[in-house]
Amino acid sequence: MKPSTLLFVAINYLGLASAAAITPDDTLPAIEKRACFDSGASWGSQRGTALTRAQTACNGPLKGTYQKRETRPECYSIGGGKIVRFTVGLTGPNAPEERNLGYAECLDGLTSEIISCGKGGDTTYGRWRYRADPNVGTC
Repeated sequence: MKPSTLLFVAINYLGLASAAAITPDDTLPAIEKRACFDSGASWGSQRGTALTRAQTACNGPLKGTYQKRETRPECYSIGGGKIVRFTVGLTGPNAPEERNLGYAECLDGLTSEIISCGKGGDTTYGRWRYRADPNVGTC
């Protein structure tokens, strides 16, 4: 049973609140969904190079001010006949009309996809979508 379900059951059992009084806080930037890819190229020995390329992307074309629903794709060679396609977008359910993405926030999002997912992944947080996808080929 999920912790949130246990909390609801406990509150209901104790009669502390009605279900109508419990409302989620939609302003929290919680993880909405992480999807690790289960097919395609893996990072292999190029994972470290992919992390370095994420630093380059987040210190350049991916950082800055985004408009709501804007996405920015970037592609880099990571050696071994592989590339990495990064995409960052202000497309989450809590996205404001405009928001600045700094280096650290960008790098944190892309690094999570590289480290957590052996074949890359795509995660949407409250505001931001981060995608890191290794492929065979050229940009």
